[in-house]
Amino acid sequence: MQTKAMRQRLDFAVGAFVLFAAVAVVFIALRAANLTSISADGGYLVKVRFDNIGSLVTRSPVKSAGVRVGRVKEINFINDEFVAEATLVIDKPYLFPIDSIFSIVSSNLLGGQYISIEPGSEEENVPENSTVHGNSAIVLEHLISKFLFDKAGE
Repeated sequence: MQTKAMRQRLDFAVGAFVLFAAVAVVFIALRAANLTSISADGGYLVKVRFDNIGSLVTRSPVKSAGVRVGRVKEINFINDEFVAEATLVIDKPYLFPIDSIFSIVSSNLLGGQYISIEPGSEEENVPENSTVHGNSAIVLEHLISKFLFDKAGE
């Protein structure tokens, strides 16, 4: 027979385990959605225009030297120029020279992409709310079709 005190301890242990499991599930969901590292200070906005963004999505990381320095806030199509424009939120402590190179690169073989910033050498930094041009994503399908057409032409 179980006493009332033993039953209460068992109920408490089971409740604590269920609560811990719920917190773990929420953390994993936030981590999978890239929401665990949103900074409170907001950072500053930079708009980057690309001819092709590939599979870049909002909330994709912005990295420099492999370190996350910001996020993609939104992606829009500029109808007048027929280009895509990614609005980046760069965290406040990070400043990049005005001649920095913004490129879309693949993070893994499954197609995940992020924006890489290669710092330039100018003394002037990229101003807040400025628009710069970036290097477009390399689309694997285009490379394969170009290779096949080149081989077929031989």
